[in-house]
Amino acid sequence: MKKLMQVLSLLIGAQTALAATTEVRHHTFLTVGEPSGSQVSSIAENGVTTVTFEFNDRGRGPETVTEFRLNDAGIPVSVAISGKNYRKGAVDERFTADGAKARWTSNIEKGEAAFDGSAFFMPNNAPPEFTAVLARALLADDDGTIPLLPNGTATIEELARRVATHEAGNKNIVLYGIKGLDTAPTYVWLDEQQQLFGFDADWVGITPRGYEKTIGVLKETQATAVDDFYNGLSKDLTQVIDGQLVIRGARLFDSIEGVLTEPATVFVWKGKISAVYFDNVEIPGDAIVIDGSGKTLLPGLWDMHAHIGLSSNFNYLASGVTHIRDMANDPEVISKLLDDLAYERIAGPDVYALGFIDKRGEYSAPTGRLVDSEQEAIAMVDYYAQRGFHGIKLYSSIEPQWVKGIAGYAHERDMVVMGHVPAYMNARQAVDAGYDEITHINMVLLNFLGAEELDTRTPTRFIVPGERARSIDLDSPAVLEFVQLLSENKIAVDPTLTIFLNMFLNEPGQVEATFRAIADHLPANVRRNTISGTGYNAGKEAAFAESAATTQRMVRLLHDSGVRLLPGTDNALPGFTLIHELMNYVDAGISAADTLQIATIEAARHLGLEDRLGSITVGKDAHLVLIDGDPLQDMSSLYRVEQVIKGRQMFDAAAILRAQGFRPFH
Repeated sequence: MKKLMQVLSLLIGAQTALAATTEVRHHTFLTVGEPSGSQVSSIAENGVTTVTFEFNDRGRGPETVTEFRLNDAGIPVSVAISGKNYRKGAVDERFTADGAKARWTSNIEKGEAAFDGSAFFMPNNAPPEFTAVLARALLADDDGTIPLLPNGTATIEELARRVATHEAGNKNIVLYGIKGLDTAPTYVWLDEQQQLFGFDADWVGITPRGYEKTIGVLKETQATAVDDFYNGLSKDLTQVIDGQLVIRGARLFDSIEGVLTEPATVFVWKGKISAVYFDNVEIPGDAIVIDGSGKTLLPGLWDMHAHIGLSSNFNYLASGVTHIRDMANDPEVISKLLDDLAYERIAGPDVYALGFIDKRGEYSAPTGRLVDSEQEAIAMVDYYAQRGFHGIKLYSSIEPQWVKGIAGYAHERDMVVMGHVPAYMNARQAVDAGYDEITHINMVLLNFLGAEELDTRTPTRFIVPGERARSIDLDSPAVLEFVQLLSENKIAVDPTLTIFLNMFLNEPGQVEATFRAIADHLPANVRRNTISGTGYNAGKEAAFAESAATTQRMVRLLHDSGVRLLPGTDNALPGFTLIHELMNYVDAGISAADTLQIATIEAARHLGLEDRLGSITVGKDAHLVLIDGDPLQDMSSLYRVEQVIKGRQMFDAAAILRAQGFRPFH
């Protein structure tokens, strides 16, 4: 970091030598309200703006220098970005517009288009400042609408006005919502001169230097704007089921037996599965009838490793996911979300929350509760138990010697314990100390790669498995004995296989493997954001690819040995990612029937909810998904969701997708 900052200083100095700087603006990047990085913007007399941007997220985080020039309409005509991306891969991104042509190139894309000075290029590695540049251009436009490069259209709306207080002087600030960059508005605050003031983005945010304490005002106001947006969507996209609902003619996935039934007629009454017939039955004339002929009806799917936020709710529903387990969130955020779901103010999957604990320090997680001692951690168990959280997730900075005491006390409170295996501890030691689950397949791999000597608070936990997992002999006594230990003690594994295959098989310039099959269905800018940059496997692609194969075989070995797998995502667009996770299980050699059981009844059993969820059984809650296809023959048919029933609510998947800019699958 020190060397990089020296380079940045030299670059800024060189720029200043060429053209006098007329203005310098300093911003502080914040993680959970604490400084974790900075942005410095220098505007020169020759019209070139230089922005240095960096932040530290547990050893990850970008370090970039951006230089850009705007035309009279505030539209970029030249952009150059160099440095490192979030995963510390090299960044070299360029955009130029001259004459009637615009051209752009980077580590991940290359293109050109006609250019008349009105289309706005948004870089892949843009610093926060660039969102303000786009906002100013939109505000200067007559109708507040600008075409985007490479594609898409952006619009802007004023949402709120506030006063940011500071001893050196107050600032009047305005919140804007920009549509067109993502499936939901992108929020940015501008000051009286329409310069970037900041924004809040859940765990992180940015403010001018000296105004760090105003992040709470930004967060609270943006939260209201987000609520308004999703409340409106929820009302528009939710059909409340009054009276009898009948799904007629679909084959049912029997998750208990792992087979498809003959075509059936399923009755739903007041949110419950009230009757199932496999022969002719008279349907009441006033019933809502869904024709499922030629289709498959499944129990609602489960994502057992989620970090829920309002932006993912509809993605889940459109993908047939009606239950998620939240693995880490601020208690206040998750509690409000649970209330909003319970009172049907918003639509989304049912949520089962874990209480998150990490030790305070340089690499502590940006969420949950941070502690300084084992005693504080144990007290935090009570905090979560008293608020209805069903378990505890520990993170990488927890001291290994604390685990036994924390786990023991959590078990006394009837709470399960899981999470990252703490740094300088291996998975076997975590199980011996009381872990009920292992979170992420890399933590299993690291058990055989000297985890007890590694600082896995950092990207080491990704890099070492990528480089060395290929060396693990899955037939060795050490591996087989550990897997048997997991099976005999009913220790589950939440592998999040997809994110590790994406890392290990990363291809710069290509759409991430998770989304390749559905890339044409994604909104233009969302698709662009799925293109991979330089990753941890750079220069070591062959070794990482071999480790990817070993990782898949390990997941298959766990399943075949009776270890319960918990399907999870921990990734962007989580509903679609869950489907890809299930496809990866099948690719690893797990049968399609077993895979669907893992994502339905087995997840319900793991949480002790099989008496009311997880199968299409009379008396259980009506969490049902109608898809066009047979997932036992083709798991990718899970993308073709038509209807989702969640109790008394019903959702049309195509309508949800269209509302967010996706092209429906049927």
